[in-house]
Amino acid sequence: MLAAALILGVGAVSAQEPERPPPLSPIEAAFSARASQTLRLFGYDHIATPVPPPAVGAVSGHYRLGVGDAVTVTFRGAEKAEPKRIAVDVEGRLTVEGIPPLMAAGRTIDDVRAELAALVTTTRGEGTAVFLSLSALRRVGVLVTGEVPRPGIQDLTAFATVFDALSAAGGVTRAGSLRAIRLFRADGQTMTVDLYGLLLSGDGGAADTRVRDGDRLVVPPLGPVIGVAGPLKRPGLFELPRGSAPMPMAEAEALAGGRLRPGPARALRLGIGAGGAETAEPIPDPGVPALQDGDLLMLTPVREDRTGVVYVDGHVRRPGPRARREAPDLGRLVTRPDLGDSAYLPFAVLARTDPATHQRRLEPVDLQAVLAGKDKRPLTDGDTLLVLGMAEVEFLTSASVLALLRGGPAEPQPDCRGLELLARTLAADPGGPLARGPQAVAAAALTGGPRPCPPLFQDEPELLPFALSHAVLKTAGTAPGLYPMMPAVARPRVQDRRAARIEVLGHVRHPGVWPLTEAATLQAALAGAGGAEPGAYPLLGVIARFDAATMTRTLVPFFPQNVAGGVATRRLFDNDRLYLFSTDTIRTLAEPGTGEEGGASAEEDLPLDGAVIGADIAALIRERGVPVRGAVRLPGVYPVAEGVTVGALLAAAGGLSTAAEPETAELTMAGTPPRRRTLNLSTRDALAILVNPGDALRVNQRPSALETVAVTLEGEVRYPGRYDVLRDDTLKTLIERAGGLSADAYPAGAIFLREAERRRKKAEFEEQARTLEAGILREQQKGSGMRQEDVALARSLADRLRAADPPGRIVVEADPAELRRFPERDVLLEPGDRIVIPKRPLTVAVSGEVMAPAALRFQAGKAADAYIHEAGGPSRAADLGRAFLLRPDGSAEPLPLSSWNHRVTAVAPGSVIVVPTDPKPFTGLDIFKDIGSVLSQLALTAASIAVISR
Repeated sequence: MLAAALILGVGAVSAQEPERPPPLSPIEAAFSARASQTLRLFGYDHIATPVPPPAVGAVSGHYRLGVGDAVTVTFRGAEKAEPKRIAVDVEGRLTVEGIPPLMAAGRTIDDVRAELAALVTTTRGEGTAVFLSLSALRRVGVLVTGEVPRPGIQDLTAFATVFDALSAAGGVTRAGSLRAIRLFRADGQTMTVDLYGLLLSGDGGAADTRVRDGDRLVVPPLGPVIGVAGPLKRPGLFELPRGSAPMPMAEAEALAGGRLRPGPARALRLGIGAGGAETAEPIPDPGVPALQDGDLLMLTPVREDRTGVVYVDGHVRRPGPRARREAPDLGRLVTRPDLGDSAYLPFAVLARTDPATHQRRLEPVDLQAVLAGKDKRPLTDGDTLLVLGMAEVEFLTSASVLALLRGGPAEPQPDCRGLELLARTLAADPGGPLARGPQAVAAAALTGGPRPCPPLFQDEPELLPFALSHAVLKTAGTAPGLYPMMPAVARPRVQDRRAARIEVLGHVRHPGVWPLTEAATLQAALAGAGGAEPGAYPLLGVIARFDAATMTRTLVPFFPQNVAGGVATRRLFDNDRLYLFSTDTIRTLAEPGTGEEGGASAEEDLPLDGAVIGADIAALIRERGVPVRGAVRLPGVYPVAEGVTVGALLAAAGGLSTAAEPETAELTMAGTPPRRRTLNLSTRDALAILVNPGDALRVNQRPSALETVAVTLEGEVRYPGRYDVLRDDTLKTLIERAGGLSADAYPAGAIFLREAERRRKKAEFEEQARTLEAGILREQQKGSGMRQEDVALARSLADRLRAADPPGRIVVEADPAELRRFPERDVLLEPGDRIVIPKRPLTVAVSGEVMAPAALRFQAGKAADAYIHEAGGPSRAADLGRAFLLRPDGSAEPLPLSSWNHRVTAVAPGSVIVVPTDPKPFTGLDIFKDIGSVLSQLALTAASIAVISR
């Protein structure tokens, strides 16, 4: 029991906000300095939080009662009485009214319960049962002194153990012992408590001993201590038992939880010699006693290297180790599916350790050659392939790197070890190729933006200067900058001349770079790229145009559908980039929730459709959206270029649905001022109207006369079953469609069930349950003295309210003759309605608080009280003043059953007489003022369900 309580206590602490560890005690600081590792005393944090006592209701029958304990006695059966709480008096007796006193102190609950039952049988007969439960525990006072935070007398329950007493005193200070705690009994007995058994294995031993009133608990100062350090599961300081022999290394290692890394280890004992100097000696045999007070055991693995493993890191989908047996060379280490979307193929780095010098060296790798099977360089253990991405390549031309290449200080970049190493490399060789080479000279004319340091340059700092030393400076093109390349003969380190060209990206058959002479127009460029892929978005494409003179980029939208059809074209210029998107990509970007609040951040590039789409392009797509709503197959937001027709917009939205009403479509134009037009989409003129960004199109849905859900008619009609209904159908027309009522039909008892009414009644019950629980809470906060029995009964009533499932019955007139005479009584049908026409019943049911609820034979003119008398009469819990009659049609009427009321209520066949529960046990407080109506509603619901279930 104590071990489980300890686990619960520790869990409660861990669920809270993590706290800072306490400062090191003097002995912890001394050992930590010797071990170069933080070592803390074991066990003290586990007993600092008091463990709550078990609930009284969880006490077993073997618990021995004592003076101060209290029990609850309840009678049931022929003789009932309110539960009573009775305390064991100072003489150890339990006195129950009407029963001779019985001795309780020192006896178990089971013994007292058995004797009390025998006395009740003798004095009150066989028809009365008695129940006894423990309701309050006696308190004991225990003096806790010594090395504890809060010494003094601790007020505890009779279940408290030595561990509970220590917890109540705040645990044990780090200057106190956990292994030599002394318990002094009031009767003169003493015992020693060692908490290590409880903390290590859950065996409480003496710590599980229950304390008694007047006991004293003394915590002496800390005893002999050893330290265990190294890669262990629980390194720390451990107290030795008083007067014990030196501890073997195997036992000390077990106290520390064992090693983190299996295999051979070096064991070193650091002890304090006679002169005060620390001496070190190996421990060859783990079973020989070798460790005593003040010793420090250092355990380190003999080997910590790995064999048969190579690694992949950077822009790959699954970075981490690979088995060298499966990847003996570069060609089998990485394949195209392994690479990330933004992997940089012209250059990667292989990091490996030189077996001769044990120094790490970097080798350049051409990933394109690796993927083509041209580079099958063999790998050795520990080799790591570092795959760069566009983030690393663009960082080479960032403001921070360019500032260092120009000889100035770098812009502040916290946590970027690559920049720190680059600064030291340039300072160590100021005249070297990296600081004075052609790239560095040409880079003086570049302007870099503020880019964050990629994580790969933080984890692998030597990668940054290595990539720069292999970089080629491109001063022309759409993105001038430094690009790392494989060394090549006669390759210029600065490239600034090339032919004019354009690039086609995205959802085309053959994306790539094309000479401007071959693709001078949009139509020619898309044709040269093989045309659009199936699923391309037809309403919007983007030209990203870079102006080298102003260093600015302009985004030009175009209408791909018109370009492909030869209707419109546009001239292209050097460095233009054409983006064609898939429909899925457009929906991802255009729908609400993407961008700054949902999808990709506005500061990030989006790898979509095989190309990196900048955040500015994503913003352009979102701001040119046209919402298409209503009766179309794919409603949503559709970005458009200028001059898109209504017909093209509807085609992108999948066309009109079968429920559409094309004559009343609505186009809202976001001009100045805004305008709205009604369109007839069945005409060519309407489909040719141009739609611009920001407009909105709505296609109305044709109203349906037929409800989508049928109603059910059951029972005594000629054709029972499910019927489709129109909006104006009524119960009378439904009965006529079903062939009319049969000869045995009883329309006065028609059952009409409606889902909306069921939900309304269910919500009403839920609200009453919440009101009842809130009232209980208010009364408890006010301290109004509510009995626990009342609280339990009230909460049980709230649970019954929530569990009740009202049928949703509505009172209707179902007699066709009456509906013809009074058409205003005819009810309109709703989808999902269920109507049951029963046969004429021959019984009257009596339910609720009667002695024998039953269905009794109907007799004309027979009064309700006669039926109740025939059902055995009301029970003790009955409330005749609230009795009511549930008529066959579902209506209810109160019954005048008082002796002075002589009004007679006619009882029709199929009726239910309901006698609800007496609310008197609840009426003592304000929160129960409406309890009678709640009980009546529950009784009415139960009676209605019983009628429907016949």
